[in-house]
Amino acid sequence: MKDLFYTSLKAFSEFNEITSDNHFVPLPSTWHIVMTDVKGSTQAISEGRYKDVNTLGAASIVVAIKVLRMRDFPYVFGGDGATILIPDESLIEVMNQLMALKQLARDNFQMDLRVGSVKMIELINLGKSIEVAKFEMTQDCHMAILRGEGVTYAEKLIKNFPDRYGMKLKGQKEADLSGLTCRWKPIPSRHGKILTILIKAKSDNQIYKKILNQFKNIFPEGLEELNPARTPGGKYRSILESIKNEIKYQRTPWSWSFFKRLFELIPAYFIFNLRLPIPATRNYVKATSAHSDFRKFDDMLRMVIDCSEEQFNQVKVFLEGLHKDQEIFFGLHESTHSLMTCFVEGLNQGEHIHFLDAQGGGYTSAAIQLKDQIQRAISPNSRE
Repeated sequence: MKDLFYTSLKAFSEFNEITSDNHFVPLPSTWHIVMTDVKGSTQAISEGRYKDVNTLGAASIVVAIKVLRMRDFPYVFGGDGATILIPDESLIEVMNQLMALKQLARDNFQMDLRVGSVKMIELINLGKSIEVAKFEMTQDCHMAILRGEGVTYAEKLIKNFPDRYGMKLKGQKEADLSGLTCRWKPIPSRHGKILTILIKAKSDNQIYKKILNQFKNIFPEGLEELNPARTPGGKYRSILESIKNEIKYQRTPWSWSFFKRLFELIPAYFIFNLRLPIPATRNYVKATSAHSDFRKFDDMLRMVIDCSEEQFNQVKVFLEGLHKDQEIFFGLHESTHSLMTCFVEGLNQGEHIHFLDAQGGGYTSAAIQLKDQIQRAISPNSRE
């Protein structure tokens, strides 16, 4: 019998309501917090491999979707990894698939994917909470909103005590990545800047209400208009480049799953690049922005937005002021393009989800600044 904790949650549709206590309920004690991240992602990004890093982060979510046979469960894409909340009855199968992905990451991407899990009951016993809410991005497409120090604490346990909370690499069957696509070229900014924002309150979570209200002043057009996925005229990468990427998703290219991808890729390339007037694909492209995760919350506010130079400067000054007043830690990254990694089961409403990051590793780079601020707060005499 499936655990219906998350599917039974009532969703809300205004993102600013992430500050409302009414939408949050405690994560059941029988659930598990599963986390993945690419070890050495900063180095990989400096070598220009940010697309591979994003792909493995999104792939972590895809394999869980396949195991659970549903899209409506709590997860958050973090750029170089993911946070996934799993009911007890599904944990073993999800972890087995993530181990298969870990092997694939090592063999085909030459990257080490960290995989670990923490029982919620253990966090509860340590006095750490996690609460969950459900945000409706568009009809039949939801995003989990997480809050509570248990999220950050679980990450620390997995990273600091790998023998207890990590998973050792084992030989596994092939990870099922069908539906994962990374075929779109980087999306150019319409307004001048692709801005990645990470904001973590120091103590009072109500600071997020203040931040979102100020963002209304800085972005009077509304955050939805700053969604990088709203850019029209996106194009597929070349067929050759896409094939090279597709090969990485297989333990061997001599498989039916690879040839199935190949047969689907070639017509899709011409359909999207030539913008053929096919109703289903036109509706899919039009709906892409509403199905993208350009803003989210997992005990910190995460955004990838397309804004002007002036708006970027206003955000920076505002956040620097909050940090000076010891209300927040934050990280920013600026770029000229965004990246989109997609999971597509179908072209209809609710059948696809699009994970956004900035070119150059927006989330990973912003996290470096945020973690540096936290470290300096712990050790004030550390070097600026």
